Amino acid sequence: MQQPLAYLNGELVPADQAVLPVYDAGIVQGATVSETLRTFHHELFRLEEHLDRFTNSLATVGFDIGLETEALAGICRDLVAHNTVSLDTENDLGLVIFATAGPYATYSGQPADRFDAGPTLCAHSFPLPFHLWRTMQAEGLHLVTPSVQQLPAACVDPSIKHRSRLHYYLADREATQTAAGSRAVLLDQQGRLTETTAAGFLLVSGQQVITPAIDSVLQSISVEVIAELCQACDLSLVRRDLWPDDVPDADEALVASTPYCLAPVTRFNSRAIGNGKPGPIYDQLVMAWDRLVGLDIRNQIRHGAANHQQPQMNNDPGNHS
Repeated sequence: MQQPLAYLNGELVPADQAVLPVYDAGIVQGATVSETLRTFHHELFRLEEHLDRFTNSLATVGFDIGLETEALAGICRDLVAHNTVSLDTENDLGLVIFATAGPYATYSGQPADRFDAGPTLCAHSFPLPFHLWRTMQAEGLHLVTPSVQQLPAACVDPSIKHRSRLHYYLADREATQTAAGSRAVLLDQQGRLTETTAAGFLLVSGQQVITPAIDSVLQSISVEVIAELCQACDLSLVRRDLWPDDVPDADEALVASTPYCLAPVTRFNSRAIGNGKPGPIYDQLVMAWDRLVGLDIRNQIRHGAANHQQPQMNNDPGNHS
């Protein structure tokens, strides 16, 4: 069986050797920007869009990794090509690429004004954990609004995809304590709904799919895909402020995220949304996503969940795209 590789600071290394020093600013300060991608049929989905957002995040925080987007794309494709050789054709990979600020001055002993060591750049992959999403896809997710709020834009620009996420951890912890198995959807300082700790949030009202205004949340690539699918399904995507009081009147609610694409939300603050079951617009959109990628997404999740204790590996590279 071929062992997976990771990319770390210019080198391809065995994945279990891709480690950061304890004095890296990504660990000390959470000074990290990142992207998470996934494959369909072992091919990266929306690679260009993810890398555009990644390079925009890098520029905003001032990390100079010394690589152009084309070189980053090559790193990602090379990792996937190597790491899917031993992966069954019915499974797919997630891929993470991230950059940190590099060594933290006090702990590494470097002068505080020295940045010549440069950022740390890493990319690694993982088999998509379909078993984590089976129940969510079939029955829907329960979202809770915790007391922990979204970071204001005055502190961190919401266009940056970063890993300074202690507030996400605390929000989900509070949500779980409120209702077992639930996840948090955060409010901003004005009380508007923003996003969950791992996904974009959407409401369905009639033929409208509504998502928070783009200046208050990360520009979700999955939500952009949904905007395209809405056009194909004679639906309209509307971006506007959303409030907790909007949810009980909605027909459906959804979350969109790269690894599992789209999932229904069937409960909000312990109250059922609609009839408390995944709705027809969810079905319509996820089937449109199936057609886009040439794969039954929900069936892949069901199949992967059923087999996650006994992963199906194939050592014949000729059977993989």
